[in-house]
Amino acid sequence: MSEVGDGDFLGAFAVVERAGRILFVGNDRTIGGRDVRTWDLPGGRVEPGELLGEALARELAEETGLRLLGPPRFLFVQEGERRGPGGRLHAWRSFFFAVDVAGEPVAGAEVRAVRWMDPGERERELTAPYHDSFRRWLQQGGAFHGSTWRD
Repeated sequence: MSEVGDGDFLGAFAVVERAGRILFVGNDRTIGGRDVRTWDLPGGRVEPGELLGEALARELAEETGLRLLGPPRFLFVQEGERRGPGGRLHAWRSFFFAVDVAGEPVAGAEVRAVRWMDPGERERELTAPYHDSFRRWLQQGGAFHGSTWRD
């Protein structure tokens, strides 16, 4: 997710699944005034002039060393806002895709760690404010989910 002052965010994220587990990348973020390890799907910001699939392949390689095989399959879109005491700080739109990959994941320069999580681990670990819509998608599916992150 974008930090305060970075403006709006357009992102592409990969759902890489193996044997009932989903791949996540770990980073340290400041949430609620404290530093915490967050686990997110591989992916990130779509750069100017870049298509969603290009951003997805680039981010996946940068963060995990994995290579995208074939076209990504659309799962859902998340539209969210980060709100502070004075109102909306920024908005984001993130597209999520199921992907097939080649290779074994390793933490790249942009992330601290990689980790496969089963459903129980996801329930315990996905606690960042912007994880709400991904958890809803896991539980009930659907093509669009909204999210609000309140500081």
